[in-house]
Parts: sequence; C-alpha cells; structure tokens
Amino acid sequence: METSYFSSRHPLIQLLMSVLIILLSYLVITILSVFPALFLYHVPFSALAEGIDYTNPDYIPFMKYLQISQAFALFIIPPVIIGWFALHDPWKFLQMRKFPDSWLIGVVFIILITALPGLNALSAFNEGMKLPHFLAGIEEWMQRTEQKAGDLTEAFLTVSSFGGYLINVLMVALLPAFGEEFLFRGVFQNLLGKWFKNYHWAIWITAIVFSAFHLQFYGFLPRMALGLIFGYLVFWSGNLWYAVFAHFLNNFMPVTATYLFPDKFSPDQLDQLSSDSSGWMWAIPGTLVMIGALYYFYLKSKSLKIEEPIENI
Repeated sequence: METSYFSSRHPLIQLLMSVLIILLSYLVITILSVFPALFLYHVPFSALAEGIDYTNPDYIPFMKYLQISQAFALFIIPPVIIGWFALHDPWKFLQMRKFPDSWLIGVVFIILITALPGLNALSAFNEGMKLPHFLAGIEEWMQRTEQKAGDLTEAFLTVSSFGGYLINVLMVALLPAFGEEFLFRGVFQNLLGKWFKNYHWAIWITAIVFSAFHLQFYGFLPRMALGLIFGYLVFWSGNLWYAVFAHFLNNFMPVTATYLFPDKFSPDQLDQLSSDSSGWMWAIPGTLVMIGALYYFYLKSKSLKIEEPIENI
C-alpha cells in the first residue's frame, strides 16, 4: 500500500501537523460561520468584540450556535481531515469502520453507571482541594473560571421546551461524544501511542490533556478518570464506538435529569447526578463492580478479535 506523506513522518511531526490542521480548521470555520450569524441572530459586532453577555437571554441562541459550530471546527472536521491525510480512510484511522458488539455496549453501560458513585466522590474530593497560600492568586482565578463555566452551563441548560432540550442534547451530549473522542482518543491517543511505543503512557497523557482542555479545575480529577476509562475501552477493543457511547451516556444523563427534574438537579453541576455524603457509601462497591466490568470488557474484546489499533499510520 502506498504510504502517504503524513504517515511517513515521525509521530511527533504527525502531532504537530495535526495541531496545525486543527488551528486552520478553527480559524476558517469560525470566520465563515460567525459573521453571518451576527446578522442572523441580530447580535451587534460590538457585543462580540467586548465579550458576549451570557446573562442576556437574547444572546443565548447565538452562543449555542457558536458552541455547535466550534464543535465541528475543533473536534469533528479536523480528525476527519487528519484521517484522510494519514490513510485516505478517516473511519479506519479513527477505528470506527466496525460497529460495536451489542453485548459489549451493555457492558459499557454497566461500567459507566457503576463508575458514577466513585466519580462523584472524586469530584467532592477535588472540590475540597486547596492550593498553598502563595498560590492564592491562581486559586482565585481558578474559582472565577469555574464560576463563569457554571453560570454559562446554567444559562445553556435552563430550557422549558422539548425543542430546547433536544438542542442541548445535540450540543452537550451528541457532538462532544463524537467530536472529543475523535480528537482525543482517535487522534492524540493513537499518535502518542505510536510515538511512545507504550499505549498506557498515551492513555494517561491523553486523559490529562482531555481534562485540562475543559478548564474546569475543580472537576479535573473525575474528568481525567473518565478519560482513562474511555482510553482503555478504545485500546482494548480497537474500536472508538465504545468510548463514543460511554461519553454520550455520561453527558446525556445529567442533561436529561436537569430537564426532567429542574428542582432536584442543578444545571451548574452537570457532571454530578448526586454529590451528597451518601455518595461515599456507594463509591467503593460501585468502583469494585466497575473494575470487574472493565476486566470482563477486556477479556470479551480479545475473544471477539475486534479491529486492532492502527500501528502503521
């Protein structure tokens, strides 16, 4: 098979080329999508230049439009382009040519559900962490960033119509599930694995970058743990569909809960379905069941001989 210019480069060069493709895609699509939307949503250019006021409900549809367009610009289109440059077959590059096994999809569901108590406990621990006194300025900046992210999430997810709920599912659950898995597990984890010749290093580094990218510091540890789960699902199975499903389920449940039960679940705590003290009681048994389900997934994946991770990119 003819080797492409991309695939013949060192993995570090492939990573740098991938970053360049991402930046160009973001720049071009942002220019092409933002300015027409200013007229479509009647948003003055001055509001964009000064920073959109997300407390103004009139600007929320425009901001949702930006969120969706940026998902395509950053996460969905670049991996497809990178896959075409690498193999002239994006779906093979992203390890999505083979549909997932229905039984293993059920196992992934069990893995995610049983992981929730441990993730919530880890989230509570993360929120209670304090930086040393000499880093007080950084900690205050982190708190402001977290508060702004929470306020923006609440503005996005507070809807009363079913149509608004479906847009939130698209924006918060469906597009991130595909896009973030395309980019982080489909591109970065794969190329890092080839570079380091060690997929465990690749999985951990990708999980750290995945969590840091969200800029929500008080949810860093649980999000990194999720990244590890997603990473090993892909590594063991050689199939990105399982991580996409797990990612979708993780985001879909709280979005749906906040829509159906707005008095019980707060939109600004999207990553937690429960954070009270009783969560600690279920963390250990839940984590043990999750580990058992992960091990079963590992064994079953080997027996099914699912598409192998791509080595010759």
